Amino acid sequence: MDRTVVVAGTLVLGVAIGVSLLAAVSGTGAFADVGLLDGGDSGLDTFDNESDFRAYVQSDATRLRSGVPSASRGGGDGGDGSARETADASAGEASGGADRRVAETNVQTSGLDEPDLVKTDGRHFYYATPDDRIRSRAVPEQRGETHVVDADDPASPEVVGSVNTSGRLLLVGDSLVVIREDEVVGYDVSAPGDPERTWSRGLNGSVVSARATDDQIYLVVRQDVTASTTCPFRPFGNETVDCESIHHPEERVPVDATVFAFSVAPATGEVDDRVAFVGTRDNSVVYMSEDALYVTYTNPTDRGEVYSRVVESFERTPDRVDRRMRELRSYDLSERAMLTEVERAYRSWVDSLDDEEAERVHENFTDHARSYVRAESRNLTTTGVVRVGVGTEDDLAVESVGTVPGRPLNQFSLDEYDGTLRIATTVPGAGADGNENDLYTLDADSLERQGAVRGMGENQSIFAVRYVEERAYLVTFRRVDPFHVVDVSDPSDPVERGELELPGFSRYLHPVDDDRILGIGREDGRVKAVLFDVSNASNPTIAESKRYDRSWSEIERTHHAFLLDRRHGVFFLPTERDGLVVDYRNDSLELETTVDVEDPTRARYVGDYLYVFGRDEIAVVDETTWERTATVELDG
Repeated sequence: MDRTVVVAGTLVLGVAIGVSLLAAVSGTGAFADVGLLDGGDSGLDTFDNESDFRAYVQSDATRLRSGVPSASRGGGDGGDGSARETADASAGEASGGADRRVAETNVQTSGLDEPDLVKTDGRHFYYATPDDRIRSRAVPEQRGETHVVDADDPASPEVVGSVNTSGRLLLVGDSLVVIREDEVVGYDVSAPGDPERTWSRGLNGSVVSARATDDQIYLVVRQDVTASTTCPFRPFGNETVDCESIHHPEERVPVDATVFAFSVAPATGEVDDRVAFVGTRDNSVVYMSEDALYVTYTNPTDRGEVYSRVVESFERTPDRVDRRMRELRSYDLSERAMLTEVERAYRSWVDSLDDEEAERVHENFTDHARSYVRAESRNLTTTGVVRVGVGTEDDLAVESVGTVPGRPLNQFSLDEYDGTLRIATTVPGAGADGNENDLYTLDADSLERQGAVRGMGENQSIFAVRYVEERAYLVTFRRVDPFHVVDVSDPSDPVERGELELPGFSRYLHPVDDDRILGIGREDGRVKAVLFDVSNASNPTIAESKRYDRSWSEIERTHHAFLLDRRHGVFFLPTERDGLVVDYRNDSLELETTVDVEDPTRARYVGDYLYVFGRDEIAVVDETTWERTATVELDG
């Protein structure tokens, strides 16, 4: 074999391995292993001044901007739970005594609302129509319109007003908050037909996620940092955040962003409290429980450092090359410079060998590199988890920090239950091979690890996660779709109880009752729904599986597009050309009806009427007959 081919092939392998990893090697990953650092009980400290901040982030900000591919596979504002029904006696009387139930946004944690295109106060819907140009980013057109629809008479809704802007919506009391790309705007909708703009705050960064309670909004904003970033930060309106207020682990971690959490009064836009900590741009996931925000970030790979360690750990590498690898790591080199120097040192050694020996080295090194990644994968890719406590007076405090191997998919990967935080992650291997999937249990307060299930779905990645009390359900996928059932009743010893393989994959999981989990995804390019029977955790089975002649469902992109109506035993599937209403009762998945609406995005029920929200209209369907009874045209 030609010597140049041997060396080039070896180096390409090393770079490919580095690209596949999502964090630097052990000791330089997202955080030090779970435990307390020197910054007090929280495991974090704050910067002394701007010089301290810049010294901490400067070299990492340069490295992280040097062309490392994005590692994001999900994150953002992903996660939800079940549609809630509101019983409003006065509303029932106002509509002639009819039963008044109204579907709200499908959310992950009951009582914690999430931003979406449709919001309701029980009588009115606020609908921000989406725009195709940026639909994939889940942000409606900035110059679009938010329609106000009176649904007091469920059979005959009508547009009664509008807001001349569009975005992701939150509704708290009489305050409608619109989250746009460059600002957050508040409206007084005490008179729904005549909304009044009351406040706005510009964004110097991006809203990663938001939540709302009965009287408060929580915003998580991320702002990029570079080697030239200066303090103070102004991420949200005129709020300034000094370097001395930013938390960081005592042990240095790669940084290319700062994350800010704000508690905001929805009526005025005033900031009641804020905290800040260092992080990274990619793969940020936000999960909120009743008393805490959890924010994750996964560090990018320093391919140069990873490759240098692979070379050094190779048993056939001479001492002079090993010493050179350690020397290079002691320098403050960019990733590109590190790769260049590692290649130069490695090539110098291989060039000293005869052709036959060089070929043997190449073969042995290939095997070694793969073995190294398998053995070190859980040290090479780590995700930091920061707990931000939410006080009774809307105070925020960074309370603890921990780490887990791998990277989470989205906010569904996390869940807090009975004092335990559960998090499911994919641990990447070399290229497409060697991936494994883990589930870790952590003490919710200290974020110390309690137990783990490791190695599920080898050579696959997590596509969906759902927790239901003391069980976790995971879907992993590469060529088949294994459905995993994990018993997490004992946080110190979680156990995988059962596994089921089936074709296709599920992107979203939703519990329909104690013994059935619904999965929505695709198989062979067609939309697929699967009803899993989990009555026996050790032997999950398929109660029913159906494919529909549609290529894509909005539910794959966002959980907010899903609607379950338990009264009528149906769920709604928005597809690329219409909406499907599917009956899930009696262990079947029967198509009840289709709703012809261009670009359907959401559905809600009011009493016994189903509203399907499309690009330019809202279709009204009587759920007792499944006949379309009205169409509301949307102007603008």
